[in-house]
Amino acid sequence: MILLLITSIVYSQHAYKNKNIADTCRIFNLSRTVYYKWLKRFNRLGYPGLLNRKRSKPKMPNQIKPDKEQIIYNYIVNYPTHGPGRIANELAIGGLIISPSGIYNVLKRKGLNHRLVRLFYAQEHSDNPVITERYLREVEKRKETHIMAYYPGYLFCQDTFYVGTIKGLGRIYQQAGIDAYSNFGFAKVYLNKKADSAIDFVKTKAIPGYGMFHIPLDRILTDNGKEYTTHWENGNHDYENFLASCGIRHTRVKPRCPKSNGMVERFNRTLLEEFYQIAMIKRVYTSLDELQDDLDQFIFYYNFKRTNQGYRLKGKIPYQKFLDGTRKFALPELG
Repeated sequence: MILLLITSIVYSQHAYKNKNIADTCRIFNLSRTVYYKWLKRFNRLGYPGLLNRKRSKPKMPNQIKPDKEQIIYNYIVNYPTHGPGRIANELAIGGLIISPSGIYNVLKRKGLNHRLVRLFYAQEHSDNPVITERYLREVEKRKETHIMAYYPGYLFCQDTFYVGTIKGLGRIYQQAGIDAYSNFGFAKVYLNKKADSAIDFVKTKAIPGYGMFHIPLDRILTDNGKEYTTHWENGNHDYENFLASCGIRHTRVKPRCPKSNGMVERFNRTLLEEFYQIAMIKRVYTSLDELQDDLDQFIFYYNFKRTNQGYRLKGKIPYQKFLDGTRKFALPELG
C-alpha cells in the first residue's frame, strides 16, 4: 500500500515537471486511464486518495432476506427432494412469493442445489434421523474436518497415553476411550502399553460401560501403535482378534495423521490438566488401585456432572447426549 502511494506520487511529479502526460505514461508503462483515475483521487482527497481502497461489498437489492432464506431451509428439511420450482409453488400457497430462480440462488449459496446434498442436509437437521447405508457411504467420501458419529456406539476412539513415573510403581500408562457421538469417556491405568492392556480396557471398561445402558458398540478407532495392530501384512494381532470375536469393527487412523483421533487426544489433555496434575500434588500413591479409584471418581464426574463446551455438546453433560434418544440403526437401501 505504501509502495503504491510512493509510486503514484512519482508519476504525478514526473508529469507535472515535464508537462507531458503521454510521455510519463509511456516511460512508466502506465495507461492513461489509471493515471487519470489517480489524478482524480488526488484532486479530491489529496495524498490519502492514492492509497489502495477495499472494494465495498456489492449491494444486492433483490437478494432474498435472511428470514425468508430460513423458511426455505426449513422447508427442504421436510421435503428435500423438491426442486426450486416445486418449492416456489408450495411456498406460494402459504402466501410467500419467491421465484424459482430466487430459490435456486438461495440453495446454491448454501451448496444445496443438488438433490442428494439436500437429502443429507435434511438427514443432518432432522430431530430424529434414521441413518441409511447410502448416507454412510456418501459421508465416507466427504473430507470432514471432524470425526463424524451418528448415534452412541457408532464410533469409540481409543488411545494410549503416558501419564508419568510414580516412585515405587514405575512408568504409568493410561488406556482411554471416548464415544465420538457424546464424549462419554472411560479410562484405566496400567504399568505397560502392551496389547494385553488395550484388550483389558475394552473388556473391563468400554464394553461393560456401553452394556450398562444396553447400547451396542459398533466400531473402535485407534492409531497404528503396536498395542493395537501388527505392522506386518496379513499379520495376526491379539487386539484385533479380540475385537473381531466381540463383533466390533476396528479402524485405524492414516499413518502420520495423529489429528484423525484428536477427540481422544483432547480427552487425555482434560484428564491430565483436571485430574492427574492436581491428584499428584495432593496424594502419594502407593498402588495402581489407589490411583484407579481416584480416576474412576473423576470419570464419573466428567460423564455425569461436568458440562462440555465442545461443538458437539455445546454445554451439555456427556451422559445427556449419550442417552438422548433411541439408537438410530443404519437401514438398508429401499428397493
